[in-house]
Amino acid sequence: MKKGGIFFMLLFLVSCGTLWRPSEPTIVPVDTAIIEQIQNEEELEKQAKEQFENEVRRLGEEDCIEVQINETDTCPVSDFTTFTECISGKEMLYPPLCIQQAVSHIDTPEEVKSVYFTAYSIASNEKREYLQTLVKNKEINSVTIDIKTVSGYTSFEFSDDYFSSIFPESDGTISDITTIIEELHDAGIYVIGRIVVFKDKRLAELRPDLAIKWSYDHSQVWTDYQGKKYLDPHGEEVWQYIKGLSLAAYDMGFDEINYDYIRYPSDGKVSQTYYPFSDEYLQENLTWWKIMTIDVFSHFITSELKSERPDIQISADIFGLVTNVDLFQIWQNLESFLLYYDYVGPMVYPSHYAYNYLGLGSPDNHPYEVLKDAFSHTNTRIDALNTEIEIAKLENRGVLIKDAFYAKVDIEDLTSIPKTRIRPWLQGFSCTRCQDYEPYTRNKFRLQIEAIEDSGLNSWWVWNSASNYYYDWYNAE
Repeated sequence: MKKGGIFFMLLFLVSCGTLWRPSEPTIVPVDTAIIEQIQNEEELEKQAKEQFENEVRRLGEEDCIEVQINETDTCPVSDFTTFTECISGKEMLYPPLCIQQAVSHIDTPEEVKSVYFTAYSIASNEKREYLQTLVKNKEINSVTIDIKTVSGYTSFEFSDDYFSSIFPESDGTISDITTIIEELHDAGIYVIGRIVVFKDKRLAELRPDLAIKWSYDHSQVWTDYQGKKYLDPHGEEVWQYIKGLSLAAYDMGFDEINYDYIRYPSDGKVSQTYYPFSDEYLQENLTWWKIMTIDVFSHFITSELKSERPDIQISADIFGLVTNVDLFQIWQNLESFLLYYDYVGPMVYPSHYAYNYLGLGSPDNHPYEVLKDAFSHTNTRIDALNTEIEIAKLENRGVLIKDAFYAKVDIEDLTSIPKTRIRPWLQGFSCTRCQDYEPYTRNKFRLQIEAIEDSGLNSWWVWNSASNYYYDWYNAE
């Protein structure tokens, strides 16, 4: 087409009004009632959510730690940030239903006077009634209950939530531990839970990779003269397992966690042991490496537990002779226990000392002298340790143990150690196998307590493996 033809065609289209141009937008009338309805629903939803969260906060103030938010989902309420993440995008019930209440704890008495009860004993109604009679009428104010024994089995069931790779297995001795603890608390009894740490037959057999082995055959688990088996104290997976047991027990209502067998084996061919996780410590110090391992474990377990449960009380048991000397047979050192635990329990049973100890003939017949000597050593060593702590703070360095190694303890948080950190285990039984045997009586038992009081101490445990305690051995409160 010629240029002139194009021009006349455009002129014709414009004159006809048919040349294309953008159309005007179509305006649709809006129903303001719908907008108001949407806004009202959003406001109602917002108010409902706020009401729900306020109700959850109220439950939290009443020590609820977990709520059911709908037919299938539950959420923790201890951390509200975690809670709001948990409910995001979910339908919610109203009102929320508390399904787990935080347990109460009893404050540590100024003077703890505790008796040991096996799991079988505490599960017995008759035995618990006798315990409550002792507490009501005598000086006893606490009980110590087995959580895990040398068998490796726990006395009651645990939730798997506290564990990642190693899970406990119960022997079913106690069917409802929380109900028993509530009963004991109602009677004003301070409840301590005892955990055997590194002596664990079940776990050594279930996970032989975690156990001490024979030095001549690293595929075989080492046993002592009685066929007992131990875990390698260097294994950090075991440390995590002990942490899980401790947290779970505390959350069940135990007021204090007590550790026994934080040590190496003493009976058997200990020179033929192999420790699969020991290399790091062995290379650092050929003489003190095992005591250093115990020190690192103690630092780990106490700092981890205190960071997650600041009010938890933690104690540990040691051999009686550790009050006097560093016991390299089992690799326990008094100072490295005192630095970490709230209470340290030397097992100063007179029957466990060698004949003619301190020139006494049968130490079992001289309870006052044996215990008084032990606590003179602990008092002296605590004084020396406090001096070392002061110097370490001034020099901005770690606490030096016996000029051999620096403890892992955090020096900036460390304060002077009171002598009453010592809470000894007393002999509550007769030693029929002891040379020059004489039955234990109230008089012999009270001589132990006299030695405690004369040494400036005020608390104690009593051990009787059958949990049989003579009523007349104990004074009225």
